[in-house]
Parts: sequence; C-alpha cells; structure tokens
Amino acid sequence: MQTQLTLKQRQKINTTNLAKWTLIWLLSLAICSFGPVLIWDHNNVVSGFFIVVNVVVGTAMIIANKRNLQGLDELQQKIHLSAMGFTLGAVVVGGLAYSNLQLSGIISVRADIPDLMFLMGAVYLISTYILNKRYSCDEGDE
Repeated sequence: MQTQLTLKQRQKINTTNLAKWTLIWLLSLAICSFGPVLIWDHNNVVSGFFIVVNVVVGTAMIIANKRNLQGLDELQQKIHLSAMGFTLGAVVVGGLAYSNLQLSGIISVRADIPDLMFLMGAVYLISTYILNKRYSCDEGDE
C-alpha cells in the first residue's frame, strides 16, 4: 500500500509515527523517573514493570526512527547520517575529555547521563541545521 504513496506522503506518515512513539516513550520515561517518588513509593515490582514498558516503547521508537530514515530521499539520509557521525564523535571525544578533566581534578563538577543526552541532542540538531544549510546552498549554486 505504501508504494502508491508519494515520497512526501510517506515522509509525513513516518514523521508522524516517529513523533507519536517519541512522545509515548518520553511519557513512559517520566513515569519511570518520577513514579517511584511521587506515585508508588519505591515499590520494586511496579518500578520494574514500568521500566520494561519503557524499554518496549523505546524499541518501538527505534523501529519508527529506522523507518523514518529509510523513507527519506538520498540527500536527507546523507545529512542525517553525517549528523549522527558528528554526534557520535562529539560524545565520545567530549565525554572522555570531560571524564579525564574530572579524574585529574581540574574540574569538580560531575557529569551525569542527562548531561550527555543534552550534548548529543545539541550536536545533532546543530549539525543537521548546518548540513541542511550547506546542501541547500550547494543546490542553488548549480
């Protein structure tokens, strides 16, 4: 059925599905993070259940992301692949440099997973924006 849709229609469907799964995953993550303190008073069975739900929903979000990337045209795939490469490099290099700064005692502020997630999101968004600008300028030059 999807072969009868145009590229733009498929991209809209894939992007909408990715947005829905991302929202559901974020809600399940919020429940896992705040539920033990605010709702069920650190009951391990309930916490374990919601962590499993979060992993299942996260898996569905990963599949939706894969479908979204596969539905893009070649230029968009190249842009996102390059942005992912920049993000991976920045997180590995930046994360390990920060860890060494902390181990050597130069800085005393401890970085946690949310800090790393922020770095990843920022690098991915900025590199995607820059690459989109770069390739849209290249198309105009031809």
